[in-house]
Amino acid sequence: MTNAANPTNTYGDSKYAKLYDRFSDFLLKTRKRNLALTLQGNDDLSDDIVGEDFAKFEQDLTNGLELTHHDQLRIQARIQRILRSSRECNKPI
Repeated sequence: MTNAANPTNTYGDSKYAKLYDRFSDFLLKTRKRNLALTLQGNDDLSDDIVGEDFAKFEQDLTNGLELTHHDQLRIQARIQRILRSSRECNKPI
């Protein structure tokens, strides 16, 4: 199995590590943004939290937020399916 700190795979190439990093980064950024948007609210005062203020709010609020082990397993499974499918498409007929 892999984890965020040390992704390894059965394919033995750097494509896996690159995809793992991209998928992990995307999911974590999306989670952080969604959490910040939800907690920001939609009242009159929250309309003032824009631009750099929102970025700071998001950063402070989600500092230390990490992907769960379940998230990591799902990312691994998805990447393995993508790489397997890619390799099957490139097989000679």
